[in-house]
Amino acid sequence: MSNLFSELGLDEDELEYALRKAKGVIIGYAMEYRAVKILRQMGFKDIKLVTSPTHDIEAVKDGKKCYIEVKASKYSPTKHYTAWKIAMIALLDGEHYTLIMKNGEYALVRTRSILSKPKQQLFDCLLEIKNNGYKQKTVQEQYKEVVEWFKQQLTIRKLQASKLQKYP
Repeated sequence: MSNLFSELGLDEDELEYALRKAKGVIIGYAMEYRAVKILRQMGFKDIKLVTSPTHDIEAVKDGKKCYIEVKASKYSPTKHYTAWKIAMIALLDGEHYTLIMKNGEYALVRTRSILSKPKQQLFDCLLEIKNNGYKQKTVQEQYKEVVEWFKQQLTIRKLQASKLQKYP
């Protein structure tokens, strides 16, 4: 590596800067490699690294396709899961898991089990539509609580917006 930097005429400060900037990417690849080793130990087969907005790895366990998102952060593993991402996960043909890796320990969990309650309900609603088609009455009845919560949030946001307009 230092030969390459010498050939390019880069000094030590530039090398340190590059390594500092690349640290996150390098650690990401190391965690990805570790994830593959962990999944092999857990008996997963046909492990493939993929570039997908919903998962990092596709693998087979007990003859079933699994989609695995790798998380190695101090934050909640589903903190940045938007409604769009949850919808994309619901469209997958197989179980979606999250491999949580922290402090040298790991846990493989079904993603649905670690979603917040509103996100779980959204996920369930989308699965219902995917598996049984959209029947407005059924969806409204089963997810009445989600609809009510959503209406409350809309009301709160409208009130907040009107207060912001009054106080420039």
